Amino acid sequence: MTEMVNEQNEKDVFVRAYTAMVLSRTFDKKIVMAQRQGRIGFYTPSIGQEATQVGLSMALDHDDVIFQYYRDVALMIHRGVPIEVILDQIMGNAEDESKGRQMPSHYTAKKYNFMSVQSPVATNLPLAVGAAYALRYQKKNTVVVATFGDGSTSTPDFHAAMNLAAVFNLPVIFLCENNGWAISLPTEKQTKVEISEKAAAYGMKGVKVDGNNFIETYRATMEAVERARSGKGPTLIDAISFRMGAHSTSDDPSKYRSQTVEEGSEKDPITIAEEQLKSLGYLNDSLIAKIKEESTKMVNDKFDIQEKIPAPEPGTMFDDVYAEKNWIIKEEEDDIL
Repeated sequence: MTEMVNEQNEKDVFVRAYTAMVLSRTFDKKIVMAQRQGRIGFYTPSIGQEATQVGLSMALDHDDVIFQYYRDVALMIHRGVPIEVILDQIMGNAEDESKGRQMPSHYTAKKYNFMSVQSPVATNLPLAVGAAYALRYQKKNTVVVATFGDGSTSTPDFHAAMNLAAVFNLPVIFLCENNGWAISLPTEKQTKVEISEKAAAYGMKGVKVDGNNFIETYRATMEAVERARSGKGPTLIDAISFRMGAHSTSDDPSKYRSQTVEEGSEKDPITIAEEQLKSLGYLNDSLIAKIKEESTKMVNDKFDIQEKIPAPEPGTMFDDVYAEKNWIIKEEEDDIL
């Protein structure tokens, strides 16, 4: 259920949010290193966007549905998706829910209401709107969330989804994780107005938040959730952050940008969270060190275990093509196996 923050549980809720951010950062660094070692093939890091994702997650109920994009590890971790589920997908091993058929970082976690990631940007947005329409038709008080990057706002799917959501007054939250770059294209070169202002064209609420501040993001998202549940329609949230790393492990950001945010600097969302929680008396240096140590151990241990799981059996390629295997599939299966 939604973690409604009050004086009694605020410390636990905020420390859990910080822990998820640290675990995501630790995970990212491990996977990037593993890719450089040739132990996995590809990865899209979330470094620098942890506060945006955790702030969003804090405002959602367990039953809410998420059409995420390929950079939402912190969001998944905070919503309880086990590290091994994420690792299995990246490795494409026999335990992977997608049976190794998706490229790495294209997650799904049905048990936790995460839909499968699509590669083409913004293609998840119309699907989120369709799901919201269906859930309302079923009279379920469920909120649907679609996450995406700033580059997605320049696609036809973005405009179609925004228009339909507004016209039908659907319970959708469009959360733009605005990290400043659409791979190598800076935001200011692909749109003339701030992304939050685009909401006005469709008659919906638009909000701009500091995506490096998980508390601010949480509060803005909570307002959007309450608006959606009360029948007041969709919201577009523009969460401003900075992509601290590369777009992916196939990208070299030094080729197109000079501005960087260093890990541990005052602009690092984890540093910002530490200062916030220290000022509230919820964190101290000892607890921070413990959380980071435990995160490192967990990630290393889980990686070593999941790496030993073999690839899917060749025969799994014939599973899930149809609800029941027809004669064509059976014939191909017999010929190959």
